[in-house]
Amino acid sequence: MTTNANKGTLWSRQRRTLALTLVTAALAVSAARADDAAAIRELKLRDWQPRSMLVTHSTELAKPRFPAVDVHNHLGAGKTHLTPERVAGYLTEMNEAGVRTVVNLDGGWGDRLAETLAALDHAHPDRFITFAQLDFRGIDDADWGNREARRLEESFRMGAGGLKFHKSLGLSIRYKDGTLLRVDDPKLAAVFDVCAKHRRPVMIHTADPAAFFTPLDRFNERWHELNEHPDWLFYGERFPSREDLVAQYIKVVARHPKTTFIGAHFGNNAEDLATVAKWLDEYPNLYVDIDARISELGRQPYTARKFFIKYQDRVMFGTDTTPRREAFRIYYRFLETDDEYFDCAASHHLQGFWRIYGVFLPDDVLEKIYVTNAERVLLAGREPLGGGHPARLRTDGNASAPPSEQKETNNQASATEPAQKAPGAVRGSEAGRMPAPQLRVPAAPDFAITGDGAARAWERAAWEPLRRRGTAGAEYLSRVKMLYSPTGLYVLFDGEDRKLSAALRDDFSDLWKEDVFEFFFWPDERQSVYFEYEISPLGTELPILIPNFDGKFLGWRPWHYEGNRKIQKATTVTGGAKETDAAITGWRAEVFVPYELLRPLLNVPPKPGRRWRANFYRMDYDENKQSGWDWARVGASFHEFQEFGTLLFE
Repeated sequence: MTTNANKGTLWSRQRRTLALTLVTAALAVSAARADDAAAIRELKLRDWQPRSMLVTHSTELAKPRFPAVDVHNHLGAGKTHLTPERVAGYLTEMNEAGVRTVVNLDGGWGDRLAETLAALDHAHPDRFITFAQLDFRGIDDADWGNREARRLEESFRMGAGGLKFHKSLGLSIRYKDGTLLRVDDPKLAAVFDVCAKHRRPVMIHTADPAAFFTPLDRFNERWHELNEHPDWLFYGERFPSREDLVAQYIKVVARHPKTTFIGAHFGNNAEDLATVAKWLDEYPNLYVDIDARISELGRQPYTARKFFIKYQDRVMFGTDTTPRREAFRIYYRFLETDDEYFDCAASHHLQGFWRIYGVFLPDDVLEKIYVTNAERVLLAGREPLGGGHPARLRTDGNASAPPSEQKETNNQASATEPAQKAPGAVRGSEAGRMPAPQLRVPAAPDFAITGDGAARAWERAAWEPLRRRGTAGAEYLSRVKMLYSPTGLYVLFDGEDRKLSAALRDDFSDLWKEDVFEFFFWPDERQSVYFEYEISPLGTELPILIPNFDGKFLGWRPWHYEGNRKIQKATTVTGGAKETDAAITGWRAEVFVPYELLRPLLNVPPKPGRRWRANFYRMDYDENKQSGWDWARVGASFHEFQEFGTLLFE
């Protein structure tokens, strides 16, 4: 039996035990806290993951302001890797992110290149462009350079859109005696000459970020990357200095002024924009892309923004990241917004402990960086070499005859026919001819025609390039936009020029003999009659109907109109007066075609989801030389209507 006294003694012991336990626990917590405090002071740099305390504006952009062309990407090569499922995955990500075309730099050469072109460029001709590479085996052979030049020419015949050099050139490719193959080695001259001959760009990745060529010590701003990837460090006696590598690269650009070079990773010098600017000032054949360098550009937003605006014609969009919508969208945020201090690791990978700022570029600059500059560079070598499908930013076909041959052919036509409109047999898809292009036409409310495309409705449409026919005459940027409204069609042309070569003032004149923009609309393939419209810089116009039955060209018929069937049109000229023979820098034409004028044709007016066939052309006569451009590639006759492209009304 337990007495009250015993109970008191037991309770006292329990209280003492509990107190001791609590004290012990408190001491343990205190010791743990002390250990934690000591441990955090010894935190490893690689474990540091700082979180910003800033509360800033965040902008989400699903798609870019203009359909983007990614000029720097690595999609892999060969049929084993580029399976239909993998390519479909690429396209899904591109579509979700508003990316129109991706340049694949992994083409290689020979059979591997052929397989890559088949899986990408040929299967999806307006979505991928593949660059070739060189085979550096046997560089000690005396004829290696000429051999690779011949191999590269064959790669271009197969359809390669350019040439890519990896950073191994200058860093790791060596002769048998251990000497590095320099970027400016004379053996490569024949290769660069082939690129100039066929107007294919050369993408060169020389060196790497500046920090990768400095000691891996406490001063290295990219320590965490190099600690994880020690093979990325190029500091020491085994490697040339970064300054030497860049100097080799620029020496090549200077030696080959007729070759177009794309300096990967912002000219391989994103930490020094003043030097890149100097290069662009000195070498008009040099362009740069922004791939994998927005971490550098975004931490100097003031300087970067000024650079983009000043050199807006020389900078191109690229990512160096396998298509992934989240990665693309970080680039859009950098280029288009004024967001502050945001994480850009998803664009490529973590490239520094810093964050970046948006540079909120104007629309006209964005359009050039996203697409127009890429079109200028990638479409420059558009003349196919035969035997394959030439890689193109937009679908392309066989080259037309040069102007001299066109004139000879056209002279066989009736003297009453337009010069470039000689009868021609209607062809189907020929061997080596790629599918016709497609243009999506956005819907818009009606607006006033001003001739300069100033209406905000035009922001709904992207510029579509026209490609030069042949090699003679002037090479000017030429492009077109299109919209449709409840009452009619809107077309906006824009083209560079140096001289206003037009004098005709009367409508329904032979405008094709002077500077002119043209468009052809074929609304319904069940009816072989289509509408053509021409307009000169002076605003003179020629609307006509073309009956073409059973492949027989039956001439053209002026299409007169009045009242609500009348076309609205206006033109503007830049850099000079709207006068015959005036020195100018370019001109625009804005045209509205009412559906009432097109009523005799089937499938008018168009409805969402409807398709029309169409083509766009330009003629220019500077220095008494005829130059021509088209959208869908046709032969000597502009009236090969079965080769027209497709309009898809959204």
